[in-house]
Amino acid sequence: MERLLAGPIGVLEDAMRFRATRQGVLAANVANADTPGYRRMDIEFQDALDRAAETLEATRSRHLTAGPEGVRVVRGPRGTRPDGNGIDRDQEALTLSRNAGAFTKQANILSRVYVIARIAATGEQR
Repeated sequence: MERLLAGPIGVLEDAMRFRATRQGVLAANVANADTPGYRRMDIEFQDALDRAAETLEATRSRHLTAGPEGVRVVRGPRGTRPDGNGIDRDQEALTLSRNAGAFTKQANILSRVYVIARIAATGEQR
């Protein structure tokens, strides 16, 4: 049972670490919305996906693993405002909200996987 659930649990934990790391980067954008010359930063998802794909260890054709290790933070273009800042507060708030929502969904799924594991291990009836 432990081996059976290790894959999904590991993937969900890695996805949540990715979301948490991204949340910090996005929060820094909001914190620097008034900093002259500040350039927007974000984690490049495709780069993170490519790095995760390099470390895939699949024992079956449908197994996937992923991890946030080595994610690369990328800077956006220079802003068009007179002070050179490239932050759009509304867009950052939307991106933060979507990222937080994805984290919450992943946490809920992980919680359900743990419940399934507990029920399978103990034979508990719901």
